[in-house]
Amino acid sequence: MSKSAEFSFDVPAGQAVFSEGDPGQTLYVIESGVVEIFLAARGTDPVARLGPGEFFGELSMLSGQPRSASAIAREPTRLLRIEREAFPGLLADNVEIAISLMQTLAQRHLDCENALTKALSAGAAQAGKPSASAAVAEAAPVKAPAKSPARSKPAAEPLSAPPAPPAAPAAPKPACLLKHAQGETFLLDPDVKEFLVGRPDPKAGINPEVNLSSVDPTRSLSRKHAKLVRQGQLYFVREESGTVNGTFVNNVRVATGVDVPIKPGDKLRFGAVEVEFATA
Repeated sequence: MSKSAEFSFDVPAGQAVFSEGDPGQTLYVIESGVVEIFLAARGTDPVARLGPGEFFGELSMLSGQPRSASAIAREPTRLLRIEREAFPGLLADNVEIAISLMQTLAQRHLDCENALTKALSAGAAQAGKPSASAAVAEAAPVKAPAKSPARSKPAAEPLSAPPAPPAAPAAPKPACLLKHAQGETFLLDPDVKEFLVGRPDPKAGINPEVNLSSVDPTRSLSRKHAKLVRQGQLYFVREESGTVNGTFVNNVRVATGVDVPIKPGDKLRFGAVEVEFATA
């Protein structure tokens, strides 16, 4: 891969990486710092705030269309620049990056759908409210007619709507755990979406949901070693920045900040601590 197609560079605080409407053939990955995303139609409030390990600019790079938003560094930031011509080779050499990209794009798509659904629901609720004049008319007393009207045929009773079908039951949340060879197990609460894996540090206020210090006599774990992330029925492992002794899935090293999918039966290793991911 050529250096001209992929390289890192620094952006000072307050400088735009690109502006809405600019041509774009480049994807950016944040190595350090913070970048905020702005839409002209939304004013001065950012629509997203991104940090290390996250990326932006993928829509223009993949579609060839102009930039749909502006990106501004909010503090001194270091970016990895990936040109469109280098992207296929990067995905071929790094499957984890391809998986992370697809997961992030899917999550952003779901976030957009959820925001649109809420907006439509709010609009429908507003449209269903009676106007002030209608409310007054409903509250006004009805006067009896001076003369009895001529008898007319009784109006047919409106047909009642059929009962709505029962809602489908929600899919059960997966109950999973980590099993150590010594027999100790670490249950993952199915109502929790993220679990910090590591060892506690009361002075620093660190209390991981998965405390493996009891099976880590050599203290190979970092305090904030990795995270287990639940997305629906699926679980992923993500190594935290600053981890010293590495995170492995089936003896393959996990890249820092990349969500790697795991399934029951997989062997996870955090430093020198190896556990099996299993269903409860």
